Amino acid sequence: MTNNTFEEKLKLLEMTVRKLEENDLSLDESKELYKEGIKLSKECKILLNKTELEITELKKELEELDFS
Repeated sequence: MTNNTFEEKLKLLEMTVRKLEENDLSLDESKELYKEGIKLSKECKILLNKTELEITELKKELEELDFS
């Protein structure tokens, strides 16, 4: 996984999709861009899942605090 932030990865993914939609690529170029898009998509999903887990854990910690 690259060290880019979620936002950077998402921007790269959007750029990749735009390039694929231009229709002026060879089959090999399209295939490589598609692979890159899948990779970026997976990395974004991993970061989202990790963040969701962290938020869930923080909420659980907050619920366990006794404010009485």
